[in-house]
Amino acid sequence: MKRLPLIAPNPPRLSEHLDALRRVEASGVFSNNGPEVRAFEAGVTDKLFGGHGASLAVGNATLGLMLAIRHASGMRTGGLNPKQGTLALMPALTFAATAQAAAWAGLTPLVCDIDANDWGACALEEERLLQRHGERIGVVVPYATFGNAIDLDRYVHFQRRYGVGIVIDAASSLGTLDDSGLGFGARAPFAVVHSMHATKTFAVGEGGLIHSGDVDLIATLRSMGNFGFEGSRNATLPGINAKLPEITAIMAQTKLAEIDGIADHRAVLEETYRATLPDFQFQAVSGRRRSMQFMPVLLPEHIAHHRDAIVEAIEADGVGCGRYFSPHLGEQPWFQATAMIEPTPVADKIAGRMLSLPITDAMSVADARRAAEALANACAAIVRPLDRRASVRGANGKIASVIVIGGGPAGTAMLTSATKRGLLPDLAASGLMVIERGNAIGGGRLGRYAITSDSTAQTFLTAVRDNVHPELARLVDHPAGRAVAAHEGRAGRAVDRGRAAVARDR
Repeated sequence: MKRLPLIAPNPPRLSEHLDALRRVEASGVFSNNGPEVRAFEAGVTDKLFGGHGASLAVGNATLGLMLAIRHASGMRTGGLNPKQGTLALMPALTFAATAQAAAWAGLTPLVCDIDANDWGACALEEERLLQRHGERIGVVVPYATFGNAIDLDRYVHFQRRYGVGIVIDAASSLGTLDDSGLGFGARAPFAVVHSMHATKTFAVGEGGLIHSGDVDLIATLRSMGNFGFEGSRNATLPGINAKLPEITAIMAQTKLAEIDGIADHRAVLEETYRATLPDFQFQAVSGRRRSMQFMPVLLPEHIAHHRDAIVEAIEADGVGCGRYFSPHLGEQPWFQATAMIEPTPVADKIAGRMLSLPITDAMSVADARRAAEALANACAAIVRPLDRRASVRGANGKIASVIVIGGGPAGTAMLTSATKRGLLPDLAASGLMVIERGNAIGGGRLGRYAITSDSTAQTFLTAVRDNVHPELARLVDHPAGRAVAAHEGRAGRAVDRGRAAVARDR
């Protein structure tokens, strides 16, 4: 049976577009917002965003976030550097790049809790923190969780009421349609940043796209992504080099031509998961269609602590399985040391129960059903009562029905009793296993503790004296047995040495 990888990158094949590559070579333009990039930007604005606003292709989504966050946070200072200690408010359940981009833009991430249903930023928490910190929050950076078409009107309200900058991290959303059927963020008055990484649904390789309904905002971000140059080679804005190469733009144009079919197919796979797993909790989604990178699902609370074992079982069935986003931002060492982290009880629980199952271009409905059943079966095996007789097998493959943990005097007492009654062969035949980390049983290790054995020497000798098994009875006269007998009537550490000697000879 074929393996179903969690993520199967499927960027366009450049080898199938030699004419386009020759076109780039003939033009002599390989970067700097050349004709291929501009053609892609115009095409994506028209096809996905209904002709609204404008789009800017960038080298990757993290660069896009850095540009947009830097611009949005500078609104309070007239475009100058944000004041020291300016905060970027964002949800705990997002990728590290969101917070890293804010840090590179000179801001301190302020991590808040999430909503228990849609797994996006909690609206009440966002508003509470905006009211508490006021102008110290320079920008709010919500995450369109797993390609969800989150409520952008809420952020228009925040922008107007609090005068705060807004940047939407929509890394997984290129191909997502809102309730009106337009690409997510088509009319947004702020920057919406998408990814075109090879692992995304809109798979190109490395690349990103910033879209906004505000054409002037995109023009400003374009200048910032070209070293801050506005019409001349004099930097008038904060800037970096964020440009998308022409060759990558060829791949982006090709992916644009097929994205609707890809996203529609993945939406069918998502519905298959939901139908096959009616007893599992999924994300509450918004919009007409979302561009699925993988299928997030929550484990039932009562077995979430078995997640590692469940993942191992799913993988053993040939199905890739991940844990996006676990750990969440507030649980990662770098952000614990550098960010401000609010209490995140909901994110803690959601991330702790999160699993990700595959949704790829090559998968069929039957494949999605198989992956869903692998999850259901792994969870069922966790909660199913175990057959204790089948829990361990011996070296010969026989199932052990009796397992003794620790082969010291206490662990072997049952064996001693069985030998005195002639029942040891029957006990062994039923499937007996003694697990001891040492190389012999019976000796024990009490001698290295402050409290040692309080059994008398003769107690240990009863294990062999008058035993029905001649080979054991003879140990009374063995030098080791005589060493123990020398301490008859005494207890404690003095007996340990003789007892250990007997154990070695058993």
